Order: sequence, then C-alpha cells, then structure tokens
Amino acid sequence: MDVRAMLEDEVAALGGAPKKSMKDFVVQKIATFIATGILKVGDPLPSERELASALSVSRETVRGAILILSTHGILSVVHGTRTVVASEDVGELAIQAARYRDIAAYSLDHVHEARLLIEAQVVRAAAVKMEPSTLDYLRKSIAAQETACDDPVRFLICDREFHTAIYRSSGNAVLADMAADLYSYLLSHRRRVVSQPGSIATSIADHRMILAGLETRDPDAACAAFAIHETRIYTTTKLLFS
Repeated sequence: MDVRAMLEDEVAALGGAPKKSMKDFVVQKIATFIATGILKVGDPLPSERELASALSVSRETVRGAILILSTHGILSVVHGTRTVVASEDVGELAIQAARYRDIAAYSLDHVHEARLLIEAQVVRAAAVKMEPSTLDYLRKSIAAQETACDDPVRFLICDREFHTAIYRSSGNAVLADMAADLYSYLLSHRRRVVSQPGSIATSIADHRMILAGLETRDPDAACAAFAIHETRIYTTTKLLFS
C-alpha cells in the first residue's frame, strides 16, 4: 500500500469520497496533528523539508497545504519566520476529529487494555498482508524518526504515520480506525514523555523490533514487539501523571 492509498483509506473510512489533491490529504494530516494535540497553538511547524520527509510527499505539496491552512486561520505564515499554529479550531479538516476528543474521556488503564487487545489483532493481520511498498515506507519512516531525536513534535508526527501505516495494512478498516483512535489518546501529554532524555531513542528501537517482525512475516514476533512498545507507552504515561 503506497502513501496515497493509505491517505485515501483514512478519508474513505469516514464514508466520504477521497479528495483529488495530495495537498488536501496533507491538509488533513496537519489538521489531525493539531486536533490530537501533537501540535498546539503557538507551536512552530516543522520545516517544509522535515514535514515532506515525515509524510513522504514533496515540499511543494507541503507548501500548498500550509497555504490552505493559513487561509483558514489555522496556521500563521510570516515571511522570514517559522510558520506557527494559530488556532486549534480545525473544524472538519481533521480526520475523525470528534472521535479524538471523545477518546479522552476514558481512563488510561482501560485504553491500555483495549490497545493491547485491538493492536494484537491488527498487527497479526498486518504481518501477513503487508505489501513490500509499505515495508519500505516504514523503513523510511524510521530513518525520518532518527533525524528527530531532539524534536518531540516532529518525532510524534513520524510516530503517528508509522503506527497508522501498520494499522491500515491489516485490511480491516474498522479495527484500523479503532486502533488509530486509541493511539491518539493523551497525545498532548506524550509530548512531555518523549521530551525526556533517551525516550525517543527507546521508541525507535521498539519500532525496529516491530519492523523486524513484519519483515519476516512473523505475526507472533510483531505482536510481541508491539505489546512491549504499547506497555512502555502506558508505563511512561502513568509515571507522568503520578
């Protein structure tokens, strides 16, 4: 599954017709980063080059998406300075924004339990069904993550793309949507966790173990690696609140 196909799947899951332009897909991606709390008002956006690398699109596509979001007042673009988030009111631009808000009502323990159950099913299916192009996409994603070891926001952008690419590869849109919703839980707080020394490097190591299981088409190995990764997310988030 290539990048465009994955983006189209996310839009199609809402029951609507996919848009024609890659710029529109990137608009939805950036709006989703804002809706889930990866990006907050006042945050500078990663550079065009960094976003293009994280999303596997061209810089021209990113530039066009930023222009669209700036006309909506969501981003503030000032010549000679970094583009910043100006508003969290993304409306319908974000993918499943309402569901991201709803998921915050659940407890951390319940979300953790649900993620372990759902991701186990999703990852096992993905290990069998994943196409070579998606494996290549995941390798490139990890390479992009490694360039963001000192940038929690850019890392979380790459991290979301890594996870959702795996979810979509399961071939079950319902389970993929549920996994993506649960992934979005407390993302604004995850920024604080991944800001801690060594946290991003540890997550990247987890991602490499997950990728190794997927590359060998080993559902048990991929599932076990995902469980270790998710439990680490749960533990570090719980420590944050305690």
